[in-house]
Amino acid sequence: MAIFNDKFKRARLDQSPYLFHFINGRDHSPCTTLQKILDEKQLISNKGYICFSASPITAIKRFFETKTKSTGQPMYLPWGLGFSRDILVRDFGARNVIYTDGNEDIPEHLKWRTDILNVDSYDFEYLREWRIKGETFDFSKFPQGDIIVVAPDTNSLNHLVVKFDMKFTPYVNYYTGDIEEDWSEEFIREWKGISVDKLGVDNLLDDFAVSGATISQEIGEDMVKKLISETPWNLLTKK
Repeated sequence: MAIFNDKFKRARLDQSPYLFHFINGRDHSPCTTLQKILDEKQLISNKGYICFSASPITAIKRFFETKTKSTGQPMYLPWGLGFSRDILVRDFGARNVIYTDGNEDIPEHLKWRTDILNVDSYDFEYLREWRIKGETFDFSKFPQGDIIVVAPDTNSLNHLVVKFDMKFTPYVNYYTGDIEEDWSEEFIREWKGISVDKLGVDNLLDDFAVSGATISQEIGEDMVKKLISETPWNLLTKK
């Protein structure tokens, strides 16, 4: 019988309750790409699997700034999604990558989750990679409250997680008795999220603290007061 003890997971700063999928560092429009992913609720790959990282978001801020020699760009950008690890494993078949030297006899049904490990020339073990088999991951049925959006700063995050709409409310003109239109702006939370610039401050020192901070975020909540308190400019630019 397996023993599950969340206390010891929380004691490890290198653990996370999420598996993350970040936008590729070569993408010149990461916000647009992430918005498209959120709109379609799909991750797409031509590799036969979808990649995630088990690295804690609170531990890899510098990773987003480190440039690769081949492209001069970071490997990944601080734009992405964090999915509940337990739900991805239990309900969507996520599995950690198995590393091989390339000469081992790997069963066909496991090849999708293998990668080469050569400490002298090809070593990507530090990515803590996990995968879901298939070229498309449709997360439309994934519990939305167990997904967090990651963006570099608060303004970018609000652009992605807050939905702007116009609410129509008919009312009766007291003097004429006519039905007239009344339109008002609405700013509603569509996704939970965290901005990278908040990490390491506000007691967000590990990913479990990040998870705890997002619990208070409610899908569908009115965001007007929060947007005004953070930066009024959002109300003028979210169109």
